[in-house]
Amino acid sequence: MTSTEVTMSVNKIGFVGAGKLARVLTVGFIRAGILSAKDIIASAPTERDVEAFRDIGCPVTTDNKTVLKENPVIILAVKPQTLHSVVREIAPLVTRDHLIISPAAGITLRSIQNELPGRSRVARMMTNLAVEYREGATAFCQGRFMEEEDYETMMYLFSSVGYCFETPEGLMDVMTGLVGGGPAYMYVAIEALADGAVEAGVNRQDAIQLAARAVSGAAKMVLGTKQHPGELKDNVCSAGGSTIAGIFALERAGFRGALMEAVKASSERAKQVGVEAIKKGTYGGK
Repeated sequence: MTSTEVTMSVNKIGFVGAGKLARVLTVGFIRAGILSAKDIIASAPTERDVEAFRDIGCPVTTDNKTVLKENPVIILAVKPQTLHSVVREIAPLVTRDHLIISPAAGITLRSIQNELPGRSRVARMMTNLAVEYREGATAFCQGRFMEEEDYETMMYLFSSVGYCFETPEGLMDVMTGLVGGGPAYMYVAIEALADGAVEAGVNRQDAIQLAARAVSGAAKMVLGTKQHPGELKDNVCSAGGSTIAGIFALERAGFRGALMEAVKASSERAKQVGVEAIKKGTYGGK
């Protein structure tokens, strides 16, 4: 589903936290045309922390509670280690009229719900920084007290900045490893491809451009043709050719396994973050 297929709108949203994720989502929403800068407010502890939002033209505040008073959709754009204190701070102002969205890795719906008034509407999501250019991917899961319209809200907001889909909460840690971390793995791949070209004599600027376009083009082929990546790879590899020689080198170096391990390691770390928060007594549930 895309944002144009959702027959609804969101008039205002608020970010508690004004870091990088909040900023790129804001830019993405504005570029998508679903919200204007004046409709997005962000809070952070100091005036310096909200400078980037002020530069965009958004209202800003150093009072988290102000965000709750003025907006029905709240995105808690803070680190997992500080989420619990923020949730407890805003809890007295949370009502059934609010949809609370948490992108914090590893922190479960139940643990957030237990800090808020009964029947609060809470969702978890994981996305990536490509939302700034409307090329992101967002996975979300619904809390038990969300309403039907909240699903529409999630789809409307996050499909406007890329691909959006619902997933069971049991897979949210995996989404951290794939959706959240995936771009970083590709940055390493782009850098390595460019390094290989530089070693062979290509200048750095051209090498990075070419490597980035190779990765971008491959992604567009997967999405556009809907063919299995293995099939597309085979289409490029002629018998005894240069590309299959390169693929053989990748397999010998453990490239495929390394990416699989990256997703696994990131997923496990996300889960560990949540467990550590519970062990420290910062949340009332699992």
